[in-house]
Amino acid sequence: MKRKKLLAVLLASAMALSMAACGNDAPADSSTLSDQSSGESTPAESSSDETPAESSSETTGDVTYENKVIMGNTTDLTGDFRYPGWGTSSVGASDQDVGRLTIGYSTQEVAEDGNMVWNDTAVKSHTKTENEDGTATFTVELNEGLTFSDGSPLTAKNYLARILAFSTPVAMEAGHPAMVGNAFVGFEEFKAYTGEEAEGASKEFKGVRLLSDYSFSVTVSSDYYPYYFAYTYAGISPAPMGLFLGEGVDIMDDGNGAYLTENFYEKNGDSYVKAAEIEANRYDLTKYPYSGAYVVSDWDASTKQATMTINPEFKGNYEGQTPSIETIVYVKLIQETQLEELTTGGTDILGGVTGGKDTTAALAVVDGENFSETHYQRAGYGKIQFDCDFGPTMFQEVRQAIAYLLNRTEFCQTFTGGYGVVVDGPYSPDLAPWKAIQDEVELIDYSFSPESAKKVLEDGGWIYNSKGEPFVEGAEGVDAVRYKKLTADEANALDGANKTYASVSNTDGVTYATVEVNGEYYMPLAINWFGSTPNDVTDLISTTLANSSDLAATGMVIRSTTGDFNKLLGEIYREPSYGYNGVPTYGMYNLATGFSALINLDTSYQWSHDPAWFTNSSNKLYDSYDIDFPYDIKADKLSYEEAVEASGDKLGMDYLSMGMVYTATTEEEFNQWYMGYVERWNELMPDIPLYSNYYYDVYNSKIENFHTSPFRGPAAALLYANVKGF
Repeated sequence: MKRKKLLAVLLASAMALSMAACGNDAPADSSTLSDQSSGESTPAESSSDETPAESSSETTGDVTYENKVIMGNTTDLTGDFRYPGWGTSSVGASDQDVGRLTIGYSTQEVAEDGNMVWNDTAVKSHTKTENEDGTATFTVELNEGLTFSDGSPLTAKNYLARILAFSTPVAMEAGHPAMVGNAFVGFEEFKAYTGEEAEGASKEFKGVRLLSDYSFSVTVSSDYYPYYFAYTYAGISPAPMGLFLGEGVDIMDDGNGAYLTENFYEKNGDSYVKAAEIEANRYDLTKYPYSGAYVVSDWDASTKQATMTINPEFKGNYEGQTPSIETIVYVKLIQETQLEELTTGGTDILGGVTGGKDTTAALAVVDGENFSETHYQRAGYGKIQFDCDFGPTMFQEVRQAIAYLLNRTEFCQTFTGGYGVVVDGPYSPDLAPWKAIQDEVELIDYSFSPESAKKVLEDGGWIYNSKGEPFVEGAEGVDAVRYKKLTADEANALDGANKTYASVSNTDGVTYATVEVNGEYYMPLAINWFGSTPNDVTDLISTTLANSSDLAATGMVIRSTTGDFNKLLGEIYREPSYGYNGVPTYGMYNLATGFSALINLDTSYQWSHDPAWFTNSSNKLYDSYDIDFPYDIKADKLSYEEAVEASGDKLGMDYLSMGMVYTATTEEEFNQWYMGYVERWNELMPDIPLYSNYYYDVYNSKIENFHTSPFRGPAAALLYANVKGF
């Protein structure tokens, strides 16, 4: 790969709903996942005196409006609103929308341009101090008088609750990776504390300080500082104490670091009592108050509908903006009928309409009087995503072959109807860093080419049949596909999953399975694909790829399974609460991803070989280059040119993603690392980007001041909007 000097570009940012530095559990790349057909992406306690049915109304001309907006999305709601995603690498778009509306007073919030800014509504003052030992301390003083939806005061303890709770073995037992505070001084010792004094463990978190009722500080370890987005270490959201700590637990600080009272570590046998309580709180929408502009006043899991009512205690976002719309109802839409829902009042907003057919139909109803629209280039892309730790898709040549077998230019044109463009990596065309490197970056051209697909497969060892003999094109039955002889390490991957790998959804009666021949394991080139339905992208992949004659002629088969989007997320997360049965089955998915802020370009720890970071990896890809030349965050930092030379021009995904934010100190250096990252990503193809499209938000004209943009979606825009007459 040739390296050239790059243009500089100003870059800053982060996420609104969770701590933003990569040293915590905030997802960085792909913070929002969605069904591609969509835009992205028991009564609960409410301090409002009115129920949705009692919302006030206003007469404008001959029309009487209720101060209520119904927002629709084809991506399923799951009820995972209190801490969307639970520390996983990605968050369901609809759940995150509800989180945006109900979680407020973060010390930093995402501005409309994607940059993270300090929230003056919550923060009175903030300072950064670089210490002699190479650490950095961020001190935050809060404004007094802020309250939760039930009127209870919001203090510094509420900002520290999640950092402390989710840096403990208690959180691990509750199903969380427990890495939130890993960038702060004293993390390892604090995480090792089990409630009993032991060597190497400390009940006090040295780098997290409760300074007063309304001030706190966090000290970043020299291992994680300097950091390109360093100020975002202090981007922290508040939460009711009991939500993350359980009832009766308090936060203390005697001068050596914040700590949790001993009842947090109480055990019943070998289990932590609070672990079950915290895990139950994840989906409990009634027990604890809310900090944001709205509260969830009703959630119906059967219809996937959430009702939110205004929080009168909310004093505003970073701009002091408070809501005007009294009630927001978030509903599950079906792609085929979503336009009818809009025109008949089943929803007031179709957010993120995409696809040529749906976009054309939606724009046809826009008349400026009854329905209006706003549009923008999305900060994200639709994709095929691979699991890369088992099955055929763990092999680079298979992922590349699939890319060669899909005519992405035609696919993009067919799906978007001209309202989108093809991208070749993890970017969208309007991202500033991509603009800075686009004329210099060197990417593999994956233009449609069955011959190229065949070549990379043969070069990768897919040259056998089920008997361990040479593959013959045109064979039938189980020998219609290629097989690969696995090495011992490959056969034992993911606890031996490859030894029992088999195709599913075998509607033709043929099951392709790994076979053992003379003590050697041969894996079939049969891909298990899970696609959400109903979904036009799923349908288009089926016709243009999975069932194409070119794919069959190459010696590959793709087996299709369809289901709802929650099931798809469950398979990606391998999360039982989302329907995962404990057996890894699918290696290919189709969905969409979006950058919720510019800091999503920080993908450090998403490619780590450390099992502790497994849930941060959407693709579960572990680059072999990183084994030979690993990134050591504690070692002296090599410049990009030095690292390229030292590695023999073989920098892996983990090294590149870490270097991008933990080595780069200038914009030009960041861009060098970013270009290397995009090029290596393009070689490995953990995803196949399908399109980066325009989003059209079509809405009832009764909604005024409704302005959306790449980093301010419909849910966030409702904070600034109003219903006519209100």
